[in-house]
Amino acid sequence: MAFDTKKILALLNEGLEMEYASHIQYVTQAAVTRGPYAEALISRFEEIAGDEAEHAKIIRQRIVALGGVPTTNVGEIQIHKDSLKAVQINLKYERDTVEFYRKLLNLLPPDEPILYEAIEHILEDSQEHVEELERLADE
Repeated sequence: MAFDTKKILALLNEGLEMEYASHIQYVTQAAVTRGPYAEALISRFEEIAGDEAEHAKIIRQRIVALGGVPTTNVGEIQIHKDSLKAVQINLKYERDTVEFYRKLLNLLPPDEPILYEAIEHILEDSQEHVEELERLADE
C-alpha cells in the first residue's frame, strides 16, 4: 500500500511542531515549578522533556528520509505556576498527542517499517506519559 508522501510530510511536520512545543513546555514548567512536591515534578518534567526532544529528532530524520524539510515552527505552549494545573495542562497535551499519532499511524502502511516503527515508538512513549500524568493528576 502506497501513501501520499506530501500529506505524510505535512503531518510529520505538524507532529514536529508539537514535539518542539512540548519540549519547551516541559523544561519551562520544570523551571517554574514550586511547592511541596516540586523536586519530584521537576525531575519528571525534565525527563519527559528529554523524551520530547528525542521524538523531535526521530521525526526530523524521517522527514529528511522522505525528501522533506523539517519545520522550525513551534506549536502552542502553555505554562502554569500551579503544579497541579501544570500537570493537567501537560496531561491534556499528551492525550492530544496520542490521538494525533494514532491517526498518523493508521495512515502508514506496515510495509514502511522504519517510519511505521518510529511513529509507533513515539506513540508508546506518549501513552506512557499520559498514564504517568494521570497518576500525578489523580485521574
